[in-house]
Amino acid sequence: MFLVAACNIQLQVTIDVQEDGSGMVTAGIGLDPIAQDQDVFTDLETILRTSDLSANGWEFQATGKAADGRVWYEASKAFLSPEDLQGILEELTSSPNAFTGWIISLDSSNEKRVYGVSGKVDLREGFNMFTDAELSGLLEEPPLGISLEKLEADLGQNPEDSVSMKITINLPGAGEQSYDIPLGEQRSIDATGESIHRGNQILGWAILALLALLALALLMTALNWFLDIRHAKKQPPRRPSPVNTTIPRVNQSSPAAMQQQPSSVRLLVVDMHNVLFLQSNDPKDHLIAFIRDKGGDLDEDEINELHRQGTLGRLSSHDFWKQVGVEGESQSIDKEYVLSFDLRSGVKDFLQTMHKRGVPIGVVTNDFAEWSHALRDLYGLHGMQPWVVSAESGVRKPDPAAFEVLRKAAGIPFQSCLVIDGSENVLDSAANLGMKTVFLNSGGNSKLSSNHPVVRKLSEFTRR
Repeated sequence: MFLVAACNIQLQVTIDVQEDGSGMVTAGIGLDPIAQDQDVFTDLETILRTSDLSANGWEFQATGKAADGRVWYEASKAFLSPEDLQGILEELTSSPNAFTGWIISLDSSNEKRVYGVSGKVDLREGFNMFTDAELSGLLEEPPLGISLEKLEADLGQNPEDSVSMKITINLPGAGEQSYDIPLGEQRSIDATGESIHRGNQILGWAILALLALLALALLMTALNWFLDIRHAKKQPPRRPSPVNTTIPRVNQSSPAAMQQQPSSVRLLVVDMHNVLFLQSNDPKDHLIAFIRDKGGDLDEDEINELHRQGTLGRLSSHDFWKQVGVEGESQSIDKEYVLSFDLRSGVKDFLQTMHKRGVPIGVVTNDFAEWSHALRDLYGLHGMQPWVVSAESGVRKPDPAAFEVLRKAAGIPFQSCLVIDGSENVLDSAANLGMKTVFLNSGGNSKLSSNHPVVRKLSEFTRR
């Protein structure tokens, strides 16, 4: 211990408490790298005499080098009841004042058990605590067999400043609680923890959930009864149906009704790439051109397949760039790719007009999640909700399931949605679900025929 004090020594006492109040006390000493280089410690396990430890119920072991760089030697002793803790701690030093008043408390209820460990540590006696005072008197030697004054002169500091004790307490449900006490000082320790009775807690939650469901069911029943009565009072007297309603294949829509139809639209649905952003060519062609410009030489069909996998959420953008042969940090490449997009002419006016009219706009798009959200952040499109990205939903347009994700997120029926897209297949799928559709013919092909209303610019749509 002396040579270690000339270097640096860490004393550690660990108290592990189990749920029944039993536990283990572990006392350890750690040698820092300077102490490990001393010749006297080369064969320390052979030099140490630990038979007296074993005779008193302690188990000694050299645990080796830990993460802190110290080589540790530890002795452990178990206790069966909380009352045994004080006696075991008293065995650690020759001083009756070093560890006093140590108790373990247990307070149990139906829901949890609260644990507590408290006591005092007094290290003011310094090195005298670690030697036999009677033996030192017989040998007429200072504590530990060496002059502390000489040691202080060699170190240039008080030897006690190189020694500290760490008290660690592990309680059920609380984890590790540590207290550092320098040699020559004293501390009061008070650690607490609690263990939840999971069975009782789950049972309590289940009862509360059942009561909440019962209350909700009663509330819904009462509300439904109230609404039925209110609706019946407001219902106008029934009139005979017009004769033409009984004739098959008669168009019952009047011009006035046709004019009122747009007012039933509660959500506009657009595609991010085919409507909001404009590239010099097809979005996939734009991506391939970007890959070629960055040095990727993968076959076009292979790029398209990897793109499809990524837009289904099976590849991250990091994996995609790596497999198509684009080298570099993926976040930087994502940023450069996103910056290569430009908003379509008239998009800002279109969005502002719809906002003034109180018509919400949602997005359903086939894209990587990283790119889609980066574009939304870059252009401040957070007000467009829902924002459905195929990489997150796992389905691509024109799969009807992509629009089903939108319907569930928006809470609006298909019949109240109007889809604007540049793909006939997508619009056909939307129309089959009962959604209204508009084909954005941005290419300006006047010979193109479509089963859907056609606009060439977004400004045309806002004038209708």
